[in-house]
Amino acid sequence: MKTSVLGMILAGGEGTRLYPLTKERAKPAVPFGGKYRIIDFALSNFLNSGIFSIFVLTQFRSQSLTEHIINGWNISGFHGKGRFIIPVPAQMRTDDKRWYCGTADAIFQSLHLIEDFVPDLVAVFGGDHIYRMDISQMIESHIGKEAHATVAAIPVPIAEASSFGVIQVDSDWRIIGFEEKPENPKPIPGDPSRALVSMGNYIFDSKTLVQLLKDDADIKESSHDFGRDILPSIVHTGRLYAYNFYENNIPGRQYGKHYWRDVGTLESYYYANMDLRMPEPELDLYNPKWPIFNYHYSLPPAKFIHNEEISAIGLPRIGKAINSLVCDGCIISGSTVTNSVLFNSVHVHSYATIHNSILLNDVDIGERCLLRNVIIDKHVELPPGTTIGYDRKKDEEKYFTSDLDPDKGTWLTVVEKKTRSVDKLPPIVV
Repeated sequence: MKTSVLGMILAGGEGTRLYPLTKERAKPAVPFGGKYRIIDFALSNFLNSGIFSIFVLTQFRSQSLTEHIINGWNISGFHGKGRFIIPVPAQMRTDDKRWYCGTADAIFQSLHLIEDFVPDLVAVFGGDHIYRMDISQMIESHIGKEAHATVAAIPVPIAEASSFGVIQVDSDWRIIGFEEKPENPKPIPGDPSRALVSMGNYIFDSKTLVQLLKDDADIKESSHDFGRDILPSIVHTGRLYAYNFYENNIPGRQYGKHYWRDVGTLESYYYANMDLRMPEPELDLYNPKWPIFNYHYSLPPAKFIHNEEISAIGLPRIGKAINSLVCDGCIISGSTVTNSVLFNSVHVHSYATIHNSILLNDVDIGERCLLRNVIIDKHVELPPGTTIGYDRKKDEEKYFTSDLDPDKGTWLTVVEKKTRSVDKLPPIVV
């Protein structure tokens, strides 16, 4: 008999370390890689793995995320009954009518969804990491070991391990110790430089999960968190296992075979985007056998216009982009873009220079603008002659700044999202 699996993606993360990109949106809704949102990677992994029944649990600033899922992830019409991706807002389904107070509490307050669906297994995954993973292989491992729960795990440098749940395993990858964000993480035996940590992705036997959550809800001292409470509580059973992410293989070509990033800070987000423009990036977006799906805008192709070595005003006016990602609807008009990522519908006017920057959707860069190490959020219009990224004190007066490399004195400047002009809204298609 085929095993039924219900996917539940935790997408309520506030993402405070990504501010101001999370000023008006949840972390999973933050744009990434030119044409995606962060959550598109988790959702694509589920669909590519053959899991089509998915609830997405939201909470903080969920409007952008909800619209993205409704507009771009309606699969029911193509796959039929029992195949859906549905955003589920926090509904205060407790006697004290509280918001979610932990990852386990989010699933507990959604138990009615599990009990109505009656799956054999529940895949509880985070919606705020960038990675590719065949979840069906993790499920096979879970079933083969007759586990109550399985935790996806990956080794990280010991200096970074305090930010994760740290796992100790025996030779069969049975979990024999689990500590959530310990001050002194235990290294992998024989490798003091690394620790094995949880990726925040779990497979549970459905009946076991329901009982664990009900028991946890009755414990007043509990923080109602999977890493702090649920998983440590079942280590003694011997039925909690880790799944080695490095054993997961997906079809098709890929440069970085096992890629997983927590883009939870502005710096990590910036560098993860910058990697995509490399000749052989760690994350291969061009694998046709494991596509990353997203909301498809009906936009014209990008174009690069003007090729004047000496223009009417005596300056070069050549539209070009080098070592960059340039998405649909962009116009590079007599300007130079290097080492940058341009999302949909970006217009860079003549004589502007864009370097090492990320420009999100519908950004308009005026003539003679000069940008370096800048992230510009949606719908921003920079007036002609604007300079950002060359004088930190001036940047701090108008924008949000953050260190990139303190030793080199480099910094990142973020220009906050603007409200979209009514006269720029696309026409209604009927």
